[in-house]
Amino acid sequence: MNIKPGALITIIIILVIGVAAVIAINVGKKPTTSPATEIKPLAEDKLAEISDDIKGISGKIIAVGKDTITIEALIMMKDSTKPPIKNNVKVMSDANTVITKLTFPSPEEIMSGTEPIEPREETLKINELKIGDTVDIRAKENIYEYIKSGTQFVASEINVVVYEQN
Repeated sequence: MNIKPGALITIIIILVIGVAAVIAINVGKKPTTSPATEIKPLAEDKLAEISDDIKGISGKIIAVGKDTITIEALIMMKDSTKPPIKNNVKVMSDANTVITKLTFPSPEEIMSGTEPIEPREETLKINELKIGDTVDIRAKENIYEYIKSGTQFVASEINVVVYEQN
């Protein structure tokens, strides 16, 4: 293919102008939240059923930010015979948050063994967490009000739970 230098320069200029226009249009726009990661206050009917003393939640990570993660959390009910409800919760980490990866033997090994189980522990940083990781999150304070209002809280511990594969 033989392109004349003038045509090539014109194509490059058009591409540069197009990229600059896209950047200019998007400057200052806030990032949008997908419905899957949107954080909403709990519905009133659910609030009456959940525990009002919550110091920890578990779930799967559905989004990772600079110093936050969003998880699809399982929130325990006052009546422990009822299954927990799912709700998206945003969790912040700060300089005091301890993030640990706990690797357990496979479920088969756990069931067949008689020895106490000691997971392997590895310290992580928040940017090492991944969407899909299963986490157990602990807070030093009651986080009921944060879950009720759909606002984020600071975790004291974030534990990623992993099982070895056979």
